[in-house]
Amino acid sequence: MASDDASNGGPKVSSPAANALIYVTLICFLALGLVAGWRSHRNADLFLKAIKSQTVWALSLNFLAVNIGAGIFFTLPQVGTIAGITGVFAYAFAAAAPLFVFALVGPMFRKHNSQQWSMTAFVMERFGRPLHVLYSIICTLFVGMYLVSELTTIYSVFSLLTPLHPLAPMIIICVVTTIYTAFGGVFASLLTDAIQCVLIFVLILVAAIVVGVSVRPSQADIERVGLVAPTKMGGELFLILTLAIAFSNMYHQGFWQRTFASRNDRDLRLATFFGFWMVFIVTALVGMAGPLAAWAGTWTPDSDVPGSSALFTIIASLPGWVSGLTLVLTTSLSCCAIDTCQTAMFASLYDLVEQKVNIWVVRAAVVVLNVPVIVLAMQAPDILQVYLLADMLACATILPVLCGLSARLNFIHWIDALVGCFGGIISVGVFGQVYLGNRHDGWRLLLLDGGLYVDDERVLGAFCFAPVGSLVFMFFFAGLRMGVTRLLDRRQYRYELPAGTYSSTSNSGASFSENDLALNATNKQNTLA
Repeated sequence: MASDDASNGGPKVSSPAANALIYVTLICFLALGLVAGWRSHRNADLFLKAIKSQTVWALSLNFLAVNIGAGIFFTLPQVGTIAGITGVFAYAFAAAAPLFVFALVGPMFRKHNSQQWSMTAFVMERFGRPLHVLYSIICTLFVGMYLVSELTTIYSVFSLLTPLHPLAPMIIICVVTTIYTAFGGVFASLLTDAIQCVLIFVLILVAAIVVGVSVRPSQADIERVGLVAPTKMGGELFLILTLAIAFSNMYHQGFWQRTFASRNDRDLRLATFFGFWMVFIVTALVGMAGPLAAWAGTWTPDSDVPGSSALFTIIASLPGWVSGLTLVLTTSLSCCAIDTCQTAMFASLYDLVEQKVNIWVVRAAVVVLNVPVIVLAMQAPDILQVYLLADMLACATILPVLCGLSARLNFIHWIDALVGCFGGIISVGVFGQVYLGNRHDGWRLLLLDGGLYVDDERVLGAFCFAPVGSLVFMFFFAGLRMGVTRLLDRRQYRYELPAGTYSSTSNSGASFSENDLALNATNKQNTLA
């Protein structure tokens, strides 16, 4: 399976073995996706939303799937080489903890309107078409950035582990996931992700055991290198990453699709609890490759190898079959992430056109959008930088939208929320200019071109000021608007809940009324043309 490569000093998977591992894995996932899609491809409810279709364990595995991708092989070990064990556990906690937000917010959406269980539908209903368009566009761009980072990872991993040119397998992965998601929709993605994550969880545990048995740094090496004691940066990452990931998840339709796929609120709470531990364990195990590589001497800070490749320096020191295992794991993780992003992108675009365009037109649009994503991925952008840009955008714009859930804030107009979104972005630039002392560097903080790991608090300040600034701008403009309205002696704006909303009072956790269940049963009879 493996062949020696002198340039990299470690085993690589040979071309025949690499082709076999990649394409056999993809054929299995394609067959699985088509079988899963057979149930949903002519059922509009299952295809578009898959509402109330998932059990607790299936949903838990899906929360793991939407949280991880092949990118974890680069970003997590890099954190470990810079911020040590504290940074690894900060990242693991930040990746897992935001799931509890969906356990809290998901039932609130259902109470708001039991007939429109999607974030974009809520934005349309609560704030109207202008903010709905903005939210849908941001969701599409957001998922596109995730796709770029995921495909960049595939390109890098295949280049490191195989002599193949990565472009062909990268395109075929996109084609495979496009076929079964176009055929089976959200339901096919949910089912394949659950099964893929069982395989992924097992493979990561096997890999962790192999690494733990084979790589045993001495106590002296650990003390010499460090990375064990708590660090200031590690502590800051707990706050920065938790805020960044929690807010960014709000723009990922994949999380909302899984939230609304829960059978009831009790199942949702249990799924987020189990999902938390699955995500935490997987991310912590992968992240520990960074400190382990430094302790074992396969990676050093003064080497030409970046910290993001620390995991692969360990793999290079192990038998060749471990590289093959990593290749299968990367393919599986990528399928999980890409099919989730594709269904999320489809949902955002379909809601953007208010579900008035033929569904095949939207499917075709998703395929077309994959082309620039692949082109960008081939430019090999910094994966963490792509995530950071998406996270900053989310932090600056999501809170005004979520404020629409509160009945006490029914005076918030869509213009107030829109001003708040732009105000969050402006707040980052203003903070940067004040903190850094000049306009150029201050406003470039919006791009976070210095990365996450800096010696000062500019990144921490940016991620804190963005959400706070959005609320300040929103409430200030709302007060100004209401004052002008009163001076002109006009009627003040008040949002009223739509007819048909309900309250959740069931002790069993099933927060659906009989009418809701009847409505859902009727919807399941709808079929795709």
